[in-house]
Amino acid sequence: MDLSVKIMSKTDSISSILKFQTPNTSSYWQDALFKAYPFLDKDKCLHSSWENKKQYLSAEFSTLYDKLYPTLQNKCANSQKIWNQNQANINHIFSQVFNLDCAHLFNNIVAEISLNPVCPRNLRMQSYSAIWAGDETNFLKTSLHEMIHFVWFYIWKKHFQDNWPEYEAPNLKWILSEMVIDTFVKNTTISHIFPKPYKEKPAYQYFYNMKIGDNFILTKLSKLYLNATNIIIFMEQAYQYCLNHEELIRKQMR
Repeated sequence: MDLSVKIMSKTDSISSILKFQTPNTSSYWQDALFKAYPFLDKDKCLHSSWENKKQYLSAEFSTLYDKLYPTLQNKCANSQKIWNQNQANINHIFSQVFNLDCAHLFNNIVAEISLNPVCPRNLRMQSYSAIWAGDETNFLKTSLHEMIHFVWFYIWKKHFQDNWPEYEAPNLKWILSEMVIDTFVKNTTISHIFPKPYKEKPAYQYFYNMKIGDNFILTKLSKLYLNATNIIIFMEQAYQYCLNHEELIRKQMR
């Protein structure tokens, strides 16, 4: 696995932010923006029309992008350096964990430094975004998170022979893929390279409170993984478990 780090364009960065601020977006994703940028007028956004909200956020982030551009350049260079320093070890560990020669997979990945605190990825285009803020551990954490997705769905698609759109939100396959970030960080040697500040809760926060009956869902997935003899069996059992409890899982998502 290899990647090139670039700066996301101003237009694309603003567009990425707005995708997570639509009237249909859950508060969990919308609030991330206001936590990252407390200078924003959250009340104004909440009580404005969608058009006014777009205009307000577009203007604010256009100005901010220009102001931050030298910082984005430095972040881009430092992030590339961080990846290059860790690449050999990442490829080695991922190859062991997934029983796959990862050094020869996904050698055209693009990581885009963005203003968006939510970091979407595009599996088919082999790209993802990473927020400009934070130290070097933040970029490495985001990159390892996305690498798990890339390899997970590479194996998944070869086995299940399903369609790319099924891997995106709000589909159950997307939900499972986000849950298993915790599975792999907690139960494999990926933990050795995953930055310490994020090891305890590497997946989305709301997953850690989810239960089916008296059992935490992430604990159940860890047990399934540790008892499975290979990753395909784990995928099948984990997905069936999620299918069996889909309604309860979705009720607990925000």
